[in-house]
Amino acid sequence: MGRYRKLIRASAFGTAVLREIHWKTLLGGSIMKVDRRHAFRRITMGMVTVLALALFMGTQATSAQAPSPINANDVSILFPLPNSSDMSGFISLADLTDSNGQRLLSDQAFGKFISAAESDDSKIVDSLGGANQIAFPPEIKDVNTWFVAGIRLDLGAPGLAPDVMAKFGQIPQLRLILQPVTRTSGTAVRVHDRAAHIIFSFASGPSAQQETCPVRVVPRIDADMTAFRPLLDDFVSLRDDLTAGKLGSPVETGGPLNVHPGLSGPDQQHMRDRLEVILEKHLKASQVTALAVMGIPKASPEPWIFLAMRRNPASDTVQTVPSPAFDGQAKAQLLKFVGPEQVLPEPKSDNQSEITTCFRMPNTRVGVSTAELLRQESSKERNIEVTEIIADPARSHFFNTDCVSCHTETRLLLKKVPDTVIPGVDVSVLPRSRWNVRNFGWGFEGGTFKPTITRRTATETDEVVKAANQLLIP
Repeated sequence: MGRYRKLIRASAFGTAVLREIHWKTLLGGSIMKVDRRHAFRRITMGMVTVLALALFMGTQATSAQAPSPINANDVSILFPLPNSSDMSGFISLADLTDSNGQRLLSDQAFGKFISAAESDDSKIVDSLGGANQIAFPPEIKDVNTWFVAGIRLDLGAPGLAPDVMAKFGQIPQLRLILQPVTRTSGTAVRVHDRAAHIIFSFASGPSAQQETCPVRVVPRIDADMTAFRPLLDDFVSLRDDLTAGKLGSPVETGGPLNVHPGLSGPDQQHMRDRLEVILEKHLKASQVTALAVMGIPKASPEPWIFLAMRRNPASDTVQTVPSPAFDGQAKAQLLKFVGPEQVLPEPKSDNQSEITTCFRMPNTRVGVSTAELLRQESSKERNIEVTEIIADPARSHFFNTDCVSCHTETRLLLKKVPDTVIPGVDVSVLPRSRWNVRNFGWGFEGGTFKPTITRRTATETDEVVKAANQLLIP
């Protein structure tokens, strides 16, 4: 019997929890009594040999079988909305260490993330001189208050379409989506309308073959599948164990994206603990190469400000980066609904041009963004056209499309065409309110928060599922 013990430090609310997980491997066997008398001896021994061989071959055949195809919920895992101060079924960023006991994101690195988010790089000034900037209330500057709302496994950023991979290569990643959760009074908690993405990359380095560019935005990268494949295999094993009822009641993960069924019932903590084991087994602090934040001012419900960052693991430095979908200098983007200029700066998208790693001058780019739909009323046909391009990862990705577009396309489509069926997403988690700008996590809607998944998340996940199944089932 293998046994894992993990002592979890005091949670954000000061509660120390001792979790003991027993992972059992049951070995079946049989005992046969052999009649040694007369001719029965040979017959019986022959039967034992045949039976043993059959059992051995059967076991070998079973272990050699390809795994069942994975599902969307196996690689895009959404946690339920916290509803009490008992957060034992959730994973705090402060809980996560690597196999050597090193924090996946140290207090120092987390502090640099907060400082970068609140720096002048997040400040955006409108045409009337009004300035908005990300700010965090003191209580959520504590790393213990940031919890995993979602986990996304990706076989290749920025996309898995052939044209994208031909130019950008393939960077397998695991992305943690985190949101702050604080205690209010009694057993009540408050989910904050802010989010952080921490991206763990599995890359072997720049490719030998690079696109020829006067100015290259990013090099083509080769994947480190040797390191990534065991992580994928452990997510498959998690799915298999859920199906077999080894973590509680049997759980089927098929169907459209939703709150993960293994996390939405009484056995949530079993799956939570297993996820933590997987993350700590395969992730390292040195793999954190990129971060992103969606924040708001300290005492205002809007505007939402999006800002990307890169991290140098060797020096543990965190720097904000310009968005390739702007003029090459702007770093942050703003979305608001009160007053003019709902989207700032105006995107310079390039998602209708040929895919490239080269920097194109803004006036030569051809593309669409949802800023157009937010700025003025559009026809049904134009709305469908724009949002379909934004939701298509074969055409739109981080290096040619702005953040606001990816976070608003689903809601804008459903507003214009309410009867639209969004494939791959359960209707209960689709964003309906303009105040819900979450892509994958807990979004603000109807005066409270709700688990949220967009069409953009579903199309990206569909790419990952297809690529993973091609890898798992040749």
